[in-house]
Amino acid sequence: MVTKVLFVCTGNICRSPMAEAIFNFKSSDDFIAISAGTMENDGYEASEHGITVLKEKGIDLSNHRSQKVDVNLLESVDYVCCMAGYHVQFLKRKYPQFKDKYFKLSTEDIFDPFGHDKEMYEVVANEIEKKIDKLLEKIAV
Repeated sequence: MVTKVLFVCTGNICRSPMAEAIFNFKSSDDFIAISAGTMENDGYEASEHGITVLKEKGIDLSNHRSQKVDVNLLESVDYVCCMAGYHVQFLKRKYPQFKDKYFKLSTEDIFDPFGHDKEMYEVVANEIEKKIDKLLEKIAV
């Protein structure tokens, strides 16, 4: 059985797509990640800096298209990993029936690099990667 993880951020163009791609790159075939955002923001490409930073890590993010989190996505996954506390709170209010699936990737919110330079995306991608390494250790047991 494949364990499915949904990564959630706001627009699904920066943090959660990077988390999805890093997770899928690092995990075994027993796991799969997808991502979505809390905003109405369907069909947008990942941010240019996010694509560039992950390409430098050997990870292809160029085919990503944003999508909004919805009940079908939440039903289809085992875990919902949020980039910030306000994402968890949003989901608990809108979809309380899945509250046991929600958690944050880090004790601290993952900074949103939207509108910042490539160096900030590198910092955020490296932080996400470290947290995903710890997440994989926990759920791979």
